[in-house]
Amino acid sequence: MKSTLLPLKSVWLSVFLLVGLISFSNAQTPPPRKPDVIIMRDNSKLEVLIQEVDENVVKYKKLTDPDGPVFSIRKTEIASIKYGNGEVETFEAVLEVPGYYSPSQPTTPASQAAPAPVARNKSEANLQTLEPDRLRTIYKYYKSKSKAGMVMGIAGTSIGTLVAAIGTGIVTSSTDANGNYNSYQDQQRAVTGAWMMIGGFASAVTFGTVGFIKGGKNGAKASRVKRELLRRREPLQINFTPGFNVMTGTANLALKVTF
Repeated sequence: MKSTLLPLKSVWLSVFLLVGLISFSNAQTPPPRKPDVIIMRDNSKLEVLIQEVDENVVKYKKLTDPDGPVFSIRKTEIASIKYGNGEVETFEAVLEVPGYYSPSQPTTPASQAAPAPVARNKSEANLQTLEPDRLRTIYKYYKSKSKAGMVMGIAGTSIGTLVAAIGTGIVTSSTDANGNYNSYQDQQRAVTGAWMMIGGFASAVTFGTVGFIKGGKNGAKASRVKRELLRRREPLQINFTPGFNVMTGTANLALKVTF
């Protein structure tokens, strides 16, 4: 009878020890961590395991992959964080400067055009709506027309004055000291010279006036287009000049920008 009770006591003692060990082990094992919820500014939510909250970014791991890689998200994109322990942290909206988080990449500020002045007429208002390439084409057109008008005015004035001077010389040479004609031919020459004088002066006045007026008007139009281009800080002309180096046997393309 005694030999039967002894093994039974040993069994019960082993069971109690095993239960105690299991309870102690469970007491030492921490409960599973509750997920953290990141609420984005677009109201979307991310359930993650946050690893670190830095000055600029929040580092986290995916809830489905707690042993996986660490991801990061900028704090400027986060509205608030609800931690697994119940705490809530809210982030204020901050205006983010482009390239702030990558200072190693220098940024060059783009040149900005001066504010457009109030258009005085329909023509100036139309210029302010045109593209730079179209403005350069118009500038070249009016510039060439202005040069042509000035050439016409100078040439007309010069040639007319020259013809009038020749006519004056012919009239003067056709008469003697007393102003009389020595022959009928001299009289005819004097008439021709007089017509040359009249025609020369008329041509000088007509072509000179028309040419200078056209040159002035087209020059004023070119100046208005030029002011618009300069206001936008655009070059007036862009020319590509091909070239070839005979010594090296290489071709090149030169870019010329005229302001």
